[in-house]
Amino acid sequence: MSTRHSLTAALVLVLSAVSIEGARGQSANQKREAAYQTALQSYTEALKPGMTRTDVEHYLRAKGASFHQMCCSLEWSAFADLVKIGQEKHPWYCSEHNVYIAFLFTAIEAHDVVVRINDSDVLKQITIFHQLEGCL
Repeated sequence: MSTRHSLTAALVLVLSAVSIEGARGQSANQKREAAYQTALQSYTEALKPGMTRTDVEHYLRAKGASFHQMCCSLEWSAFADLVKIGQEKHPWYCSEHNVYIAFLFTAIEAHDVVVRINDSDVLKQITIFHQLEGCL
């Protein structure tokens, strides 16, 4: 009976540890998500749809925000500006899972096959953007 009692106690201990770790991880996720939402709110209060790329990038530089540009997807027709705001746990087949504030623009000037970055591009939306990087 003592072996059975020991196994039951050990199982309860393991399950408790897993439960506590899961709650701790969930709390960390909630804190990161709250930080992402705060960053998003900060940018959406200062920058409004319809602003030009020039104005948005001037604001980002004035605030000391480092950004890079990424071309296009089905959701936006021009290069997006991305400001990194965090990192998440990544799957084994990728080296990074970065979280960005994405400034999505609409191209005003017509372009042929080649998409260009134009100062006249207009801000369409500001959103949180997750990007897996360095994937196999």
